Amino acid sequence: MLLERLPKEWIETAKEQTFNWDIVNFSLEEILKNHPHPQTLIEYLNPRRFVLLAKILDQSSCLRKFLIKHPTAFEENLPGLWYRFKNKKTYLRELEKFKNRFGDISELLAFYRHYELLRIFSKELLGTATLEEILAEYSHLADALVEYAYGEAYRKFASLYGEPVAPSGEKIGGLILGLGKLGSEELNYYSDIDLIFLHERDDGKAGSLSAVQFYEKVFKETVSILTKITPEGKPYEVDLDLRPFGKSGPLTMSLVSAETYYESYGRVWERFALLRARHVAGEKRLYDWFWENVQLPFVYKQPADPKVIEEIRLMKKKLETLTKKRTLTQINIKTCKGGIRELEFTVQALQILLGKDSPLLRERNTFRAIWKLHQKGIFSDEEAYNLEKAYIFLRKLEHRLQLKECIQTQNLKKSDVPFLVKALELRDEDHFWKVFNRHTEAVHTAFENLLPERKEKLSPVAEAVISGDPERLEKLYSDIPSWTVERVVLTLNSIWEGGEGIHLTEREKENFLKWVDYIVEKILRSPLPETTLSNMVRFLQNPTGRKLFFLQPSERLYETLFRIFSVSSYLTNKIYVSPDLVEDILTLYKDYPTREEIERDLEEFKKTKNLPYADLIRRFEKSWTIRIALIFISDPNKSENINRLFKAFTDLTEVVLTDIWKELGFEGIPLALFALGKFGSGELTLASDLDLVFAFADAEAKNRYIKKPQELVRFVTSHTAEGYLYKVDFRLRPMGTKGELAPTLDYFEEYFKKYARTWERLAWVRSRFIVGDREVGEKLNRLVEEFLFGKPLTEREEREIYEMRLKLQEHSKDGRNRYDIKAGFGGLMDIEFLVQYLLLKKGKKIENTFEALEYLSEEYKPLEDLKGVYKFFRLLETVNRLVKPSGGSVINVNDLPKIGAVLNISPEGLEEEIKKNRKLVRETFLEFLGK
Repeated sequence: MLLERLPKEWIETAKEQTFNWDIVNFSLEEILKNHPHPQTLIEYLNPRRFVLLAKILDQSSCLRKFLIKHPTAFEENLPGLWYRFKNKKTYLRELEKFKNRFGDISELLAFYRHYELLRIFSKELLGTATLEEILAEYSHLADALVEYAYGEAYRKFASLYGEPVAPSGEKIGGLILGLGKLGSEELNYYSDIDLIFLHERDDGKAGSLSAVQFYEKVFKETVSILTKITPEGKPYEVDLDLRPFGKSGPLTMSLVSAETYYESYGRVWERFALLRARHVAGEKRLYDWFWENVQLPFVYKQPADPKVIEEIRLMKKKLETLTKKRTLTQINIKTCKGGIRELEFTVQALQILLGKDSPLLRERNTFRAIWKLHQKGIFSDEEAYNLEKAYIFLRKLEHRLQLKECIQTQNLKKSDVPFLVKALELRDEDHFWKVFNRHTEAVHTAFENLLPERKEKLSPVAEAVISGDPERLEKLYSDIPSWTVERVVLTLNSIWEGGEGIHLTEREKENFLKWVDYIVEKILRSPLPETTLSNMVRFLQNPTGRKLFFLQPSERLYETLFRIFSVSSYLTNKIYVSPDLVEDILTLYKDYPTREEIERDLEEFKKTKNLPYADLIRRFEKSWTIRIALIFISDPNKSENINRLFKAFTDLTEVVLTDIWKELGFEGIPLALFALGKFGSGELTLASDLDLVFAFADAEAKNRYIKKPQELVRFVTSHTAEGYLYKVDFRLRPMGTKGELAPTLDYFEEYFKKYARTWERLAWVRSRFIVGDREVGEKLNRLVEEFLFGKPLTEREEREIYEMRLKLQEHSKDGRNRYDIKAGFGGLMDIEFLVQYLLLKKGKKIENTFEALEYLSEEYKPLEDLKGVYKFFRLLETVNRLVKPSGGSVINVNDLPKIGAVLNISPEGLEEEIKKNRKLVRETFLEFLGK
């Protein structure tokens, strides 16, 4: 077999990317068998070209037949694929090169059409040009073939009768208009071509024929050449139904007659048809006259009076009726709900209604028209983007359906979907329908919103926002700084006008006006109006967030959103990324939840949310994180209740991990999961990492279930549509990053006895069993107790603790106008190291740092003051994470106003408090460990 000469990896790659390898394999053998020099083709191929060839053979029956018949075409016509763009002149010039190979004009044109279709389809498969560019290039090919056929027909009859001339002696010209997708330069690969034939004037002669008779013969011959069946197939199907008077009308008419027709009889649907008309063949000067005297005034310069609008409404209603005609076995992607016709109708209707006063909108091409409508503010960013993407998807889908059997069809059958999944490079059939439904819904939404009606009286606030005039609100908000009112009004005006990266639809503008008084009040009465405004704008820049905000407005929704916007950039960022979360957090809790409440809600969540488990548990965790944060935001006693906040976050994390443990089938496995760090101490806050450690019962369990720990890590850390769950850190396990992910209990015992370092004794003070085999957990707890308290701390170890703390401070982010309240001077690490050191000395294991401080302060009185300082620093850390998109434990001076606003402390007072407490903490630390 000739294919044995090709590398196996090429073939394997091609198999993966094709639907029917048997057809591909057979076709390749036939091509090589028919090739005059098969080695030439084999040498021309490389991995990419081979896969390309395989895809062509897999996806198109006509190109498959063409390549078997013309086996050298692939290597002849593909060089330069990345940079060559052919226009009509280029095609006409190249046609002459093939002329001598064919005795029949139609056969030549049919051959050349497929020869170039091979090249153009290859460009689409390789992505060397946009679909808009590819369709334009293919449309210009049709222009050339029509021009060539017209030229042949004209010369034939001119040689028989002479050229047509007017009584004054001037030559009478002919004109061929392209309409439909040919006119818009978006021709399908296997589509008919819509043409209208016109001649310059009636009062002339071509020998014994009148000018009309002459051009009737010429155009009839043109159609005959283009539609003749040959051994190479048929050049094109030609549709003449869009001509004046339709099927009953004459084949050709003069320019003046056409002008009279459109003035007297032209209907609204013909404005749609003529909108895309352009010169395809014949004399360009005649088209210039036609544009100025017929097309422009008929399509664009008529007033959009109520009658016209009503007719367009009736056309829309007709299309809506057509979309309901769908069978159980197939969908017509042209006429279905949200199909190609709805999209094109929506765009063209807006062009016709608005094109009279806006020359920019006089555009034939659908791609360009979408963005010109966007440029005029008709489509929002999202609408234009969605329509363009939908049009690209639907057109590519149409191409694959047509090329598969090389027939003009728009019918999508269920049996076609597996093939289309491969051809369109989608994941699976579910993915195909998800993409199809998303795009058709976007189109149908735009179609449904066509010609909205609205007229209502504006409030003073609405007038201020729409006009961009903050002075209108001076009296209403006289207690607010004028520059703040100005910023809010001008920003909202910018949103109204399509600025800030937010383009509102007409319906969204309607709701904006209904709620603008409430929105302005919420912003200006918030503690930090600038922050509230910035966070709101951020949220609206997500198209889904914008839709939620403007299309589902309610006081309950806005109350929740503005509570977030007014304080938290972190939470704003979460709902910006996942606006669907808002629905889940609308049930506001007044107090911090218990673990039992969280568990009950998870069970309810599972019943009501139709999501894959990986997405469901992430959505649940995020929604509860936001709920708990909202409780904290509203809590008037934040400092007093900070430990309740930590417990709520810790309970949430334990509930989530316990449920995952069950869901992944970990129950019954002799494996335990322990937490250290803030999770171990039960003091998690916003955006905390999880310090985790696994432990297997013994070597047998480890060998049997070795992959399970990694499975859990992968589940927790991998990204899905809902993001990831947690950042996890396993560096506290034996030997750190060099150690095993899940050691056995025997290994822990040996490690604790022989290899563990002093800092690990501190770290394991906060260790705690989370989930898994309780017997394994109890055994590891006993090993930990022995490790921590089996022998007293030596002076050398005490010195190590002191030096280690100072070493960590060297790597902190303390600096000018910046406070690292965790690792910096007098920060949280001072307190944590001191507490853990004293617990080791006392032989007492208390995981929670605040509880440990309470216990230790009974004996060590200097620690009494550290209880309040610890809560203060943890409160600062939490609020810092809340107000910034990705805040940690480092507080910049310019963060102090935001943090102070949440805590009702002035920035100056807050900074003074930070400095004072850091000094106190360091002095206390040195009192115990600095000797």
